[in-house]
Amino acid sequence: MRPPSARRPRLAGSALPVAVGLAILAFSPAVRAQHAGAHGGHDAHETGGPGHPDHGGNHDATMRHRFEDAAAWAARFEDPSRDEWQHPEEVVKAPVTRPDLLIADIGSATGYFPVRFAKAAPQGMVYGADIEPDMVRYLNDRARAESLPNLVSVLAGTDGPHLPRPVDLVFLCNTIHHLDDRVEYFRRLKADLRPGGRVAVVDYTLESKMGPPHKLDSKVVEEEMKEAGYEVVARPDFLPEQYLLVFSPAN
Repeated sequence: MRPPSARRPRLAGSALPVAVGLAILAFSPAVRAQHAGAHGGHDAHETGGPGHPDHGGNHDATMRHRFEDAAAWAARFEDPSRDEWQHPEEVVKAPVTRPDLLIADIGSATGYFPVRFAKAAPQGMVYGADIEPDMVRYLNDRARAESLPNLVSVLAGTDGPHLPRPVDLVFLCNTIHHLDDRVEYFRRLKADLRPGGRVAVVDYTLESKMGPPHKLDSKVVEEEMKEAGYEVVARPDFLPEQYLLVFSPAN
């Protein structure tokens, strides 16, 4: 099913991308070079093509996607072929160190990662934060259908995830490159972390043929997170198309 291709104005400031960040799935090796992804959902980047007309080389602050119809996007975001390059089980295992963690997935969309986090932390709680109401509805319905009482989706705002309580881990996959004022966003995010909490960031490497036309270098992410008051605690390197960085607030 081809998802809708409508676009709408993007919120400025520290706004998250629509549904705060998420995944395009490579349906075959032939089209992977054209399609970019975002983790659970809303990053329908393409260098041309029907899913998302080219941005012209930048994330214009006046443009956003529309992702109201979660069911229409689910087939794309949850396509099994994504597992080939996303390595979801390894990604989840890297930051989830205990089965009782409180976890927030910013840009949760249809639940590609939140469902896996909920299974990896059965004694904890997972909050899927998304800016699109229909994505929130979809993921809550999915959690009930899959008997995951420890997974709840919440409506995020343009200023942050609006979590019901602080968490041990905040996770963002293919989302951080959408944030307009990342330093300020992550400064504020410290209030959403419990003592010892961490932030895990996954996004595309500069060398990847996937992702948006203008990617966010991992070195830039590290520099901005340092400015926001964080330090790198891990740099796993098992992903073929992306980097994974784990941060904690600096002492």
